[in-house]
Amino acid sequence: MALFDLVIMVDWSAAASPGPAKPSADRCWLAWGAKGNLSNAEYFRTRSACMERIHELLVDFDGSACVGFDFPFGYPAGSGLGGGRAAAAYIARNLTSDTSDKNNRFEVAANFNETISGGAGPFWGCPASAASEYLTVKKPDFNHDEFTEWRIVEKFLRDERRENSISTVWKLYTTGSVGSQSLTGLKELNDLARQPDLAHRIRFWPFETNWEVDLDGIILTEIWPSLNSHTSYDHPIKDARQVLACRDWLLDKIASGEAREAFSAPRWLALPDERKCRMEEGWILGVR
Repeated sequence: MALFDLVIMVDWSAAASPGPAKPSADRCWLAWGAKGNLSNAEYFRTRSACMERIHELLVDFDGSACVGFDFPFGYPAGSGLGGGRAAAAYIARNLTSDTSDKNNRFEVAANFNETISGGAGPFWGCPASAASEYLTVKKPDFNHDEFTEWRIVEKFLRDERRENSISTVWKLYTTGSVGSQSLTGLKELNDLARQPDLAHRIRFWPFETNWEVDLDGIILTEIWPSLNSHTSYDHPIKDARQVLACRDWLLDKIASGEAREAFSAPRWLALPDERKCRMEEGWILGVR
């Protein structure tokens, strides 16, 4: 039997207003595959519209599913924010986002900074109009003894793979930032995991699956699209090509019987670090 009946890969956006009616970059995109059926890349002007589509697909295909999102599912161990369902619930208690994507992510980040450090940081990056004592436009010095700037998986990619384009989860604004995607994304995953018709099936990987051990139901995973080449796909928008490439990568792993190994902890990961990733930080699917 195939590991998953349905695969959905999502390129996320933290925009604060709807995207153009014409499919455009830097908004939400997804691609899915199920039982031999492959979608084209689908464009969504808002996060809420994207999540409605994901909910629709998960209800229509009631078997096992993997849904990948291109934002971190956790924060560096020791920061107090945690990861997976716990982080999603904590963020959802603070962050608001309406159907037109208007949200209070900078206010939330400033409040988190006040709680974590009593000053600016670790979150940083915002428009000048959102700057305050607790959130700065530019990166402040990272002076935090209890936790690191980078998650273990990000440090591995930077140090061992020389992937310098990967961003820290603390950066909220401007090119290459992913922090706002995590805040808005985890809030939406909390809401999805509370839907009455799906709640009993949803698990956050690797936090609730023990890596590859319990992959039944609906598995929510973190992805980083830059791991997969998208150059062979015929679409003018990079975001669209990337979700197609990520979907096909996992479908190929499933077809070859190698998918479960892709969800397992890397063999080189030391036990204390493995526990940090499984309990707090999360991992990026496909990083071995």
